[in-house]
Amino acid sequence: MEDIYQDDTLLARWLCGDLSEAEQEALERHPDFPTLRRIVELSDQLELPDPAVQAMWDRLSPQLMAPKPVVPKQDTRRIWLSWAVAAAAVLVLVFFTWTLLQSTRSTPEMAATAIGEQKTVTLPDGSTVRLNAVSSLEIFTNNWASTRKVHLIGEAFFKVEKGMAPFLVETSAGSVSVLGTSFTVMQRGGAFEVACYTGLVQASIPNGEQQALREGQKAVARNGQWQPVGALTDSWPSWMQGESRFANAPVYEVLAELQRQYHVKINATGTGGRRFSGAFVHGDLPLALRMVCDPLDLKYEIQGNTVRIWKE
Repeated sequence: MEDIYQDDTLLARWLCGDLSEAEQEALERHPDFPTLRRIVELSDQLELPDPAVQAMWDRLSPQLMAPKPVVPKQDTRRIWLSWAVAAAAVLVLVFFTWTLLQSTRSTPEMAATAIGEQKTVTLPDGSTVRLNAVSSLEIFTNNWASTRKVHLIGEAFFKVEKGMAPFLVETSAGSVSVLGTSFTVMQRGGAFEVACYTGLVQASIPNGEQQALREGQKAVARNGQWQPVGALTDSWPSWMQGESRFANAPVYEVLAELQRQYHVKINATGTGGRRFSGAFVHGDLPLALRMVCDPLDLKYEIQGNTVRIWKE
């Protein structure tokens, strides 16, 4: 039985499935066979989707499968171990390269805006995203043709090109799925708002409740609960027109948006539990403060980059 291991083509023929039944039985009784079988099992679990990795494997595999010169009987054990070590080394190299390429490919692209900044991002399919101030977008470009997915923190206007694959916007407070339309998504604190400007959108929140919106409708979820569907009053998001508008919003959300549009820190007292309907402009801090504070009978004072707001 030991004579069978003097055949240097044995492993190559085993990998190709060309062993006779007797040779297969003898090979499986060899003490090193479990180790070699495990190496092959691990190689079967690898996927090599990248042409560069596949090309590398195509170059290396003939070297592994090529017959080796006959050597004296006393060195057959060393040859066996050399085969195993070489196979393991190649598999480790392929796995490392594949993992590195997959890691690089699957890392999402990022876009973000600073205080008072807006930015337009073009996606791989030609869709566009306009980010409002202090917002960020992760774009998962891997397998974009079959899975168009982005992750949003903040607020953005989406103009999605029609495609076979659904377009998915994920946030920590909910998600939106469409095929092709224009809409806004806002996730700030405990608020999640979706507004449909054209087409249809399907929005959902973590508890599984869904909201279907058609053109001209908007829906807001606060603290994980949908509010009644409302109607849009503008044909374009207000923040893309140079102002921020609110409908019965908590004052703390209004003040937080002021801080995003202006590089200031707001210290407010006497605003707890109050709500605001109205707007403030971008680009003129004193006017914006008057637009918010006057209807609420609040006073304000600007001290450098700090704004103090209070109720007398």
